[in-house]
Amino acid sequence: MSVPTGDFRLSGMSDTARAVLFLCAGIFIFSFQDVIVKQLSDRYPAHQIVFVRAIIALPLMFMIVHYESGLGTLATRHPIMHALRSFIGFGAFFFYYLALPTMPLTAVVAIWFTAPLFITALAVPILGERVGWRRWAGILFGFAGAMVIIQPGADTFQATAILPILAAFCYSISALLGRKMGITESGSVMAFYMMITFFYCGGAIGVLVANLDPPAATDSALKFLLLPWHMPAGTELLMIVVIGVISALGFWLLATAYRIGNAPTVAPFEYTSMLWATILSYLLWGEVPKSTTLVGALMIIASGVYVLRREAVVRDRPLAGKGMWRSRN
Repeated sequence: MSVPTGDFRLSGMSDTARAVLFLCAGIFIFSFQDVIVKQLSDRYPAHQIVFVRAIIALPLMFMIVHYESGLGTLATRHPIMHALRSFIGFGAFFFYYLALPTMPLTAVVAIWFTAPLFITALAVPILGERVGWRRWAGILFGFAGAMVIIQPGADTFQATAILPILAAFCYSISALLGRKMGITESGSVMAFYMMITFFYCGGAIGVLVANLDPPAATDSALKFLLLPWHMPAGTELLMIVVIGVISALGFWLLATAYRIGNAPTVAPFEYTSMLWATILSYLLWGEVPKSTTLVGALMIIASGVYVLRREAVVRDRPLAGKGMWRSRN
């Protein structure tokens, strides 16, 4: 079954230039989603933010599906695969959100970028792909960069630093399942079903932990999970609404970028999120990245770009970059 897609033209620009523009715009607005979640993490539980985010994003995704492939494509022939991919994707972003109140934003973002390395490595058992020694070397170098940031065994080590690693691992599985499904399913349809999963999972977790008391610690992922629900109002309500709008719009921008552009050319611009994370963290919280964070981030970025370029040499269709590293479905 072919999947029709909509288009959006900017006169006078090549497809590559438009793809880079759309991707950079998507990464820019997703940076604000991270900031908003971190700002709200001491007053609203993670599952409530996910739940409300889905409520806001679903009607917007409905319109995007209509624009991209038509509402008829929602009648999927692969409901179990959608459910599996969406549930794993929910875990990815739930772990990512839980890491935000416990770690500097720049560190969370840097570790998240191990996702494309996981995608390349896991393509071997999941898709039966072959990965040469050069790419394995690049992957190991990237994970070494993550260890530089996490610093296991050091006095400053935080167990919650494992959360963005878990997020990247779950996301890579979700991305690989999305690649298999992409033959018959459009990106917006997959994101639509993922939003439905976010809605149900966020609500279910809220019911399960409703009678549990949050810990006294103020800087805790567990507290972010167990905070009681309450109705947001004023500025905070607007912030949560903005998260939903960013989710839908950001997805469309990244989906469009990868649809019209060559992945090895476009994907390295995903790393501009490190720039925005650094600037926003400094402006809002006065945070300056640690030297270990900067060194580790450079190692992860270098390995990611190398793996992408190497895949472009090995075959026409690259693996790690295809399919939105930071779509935050």
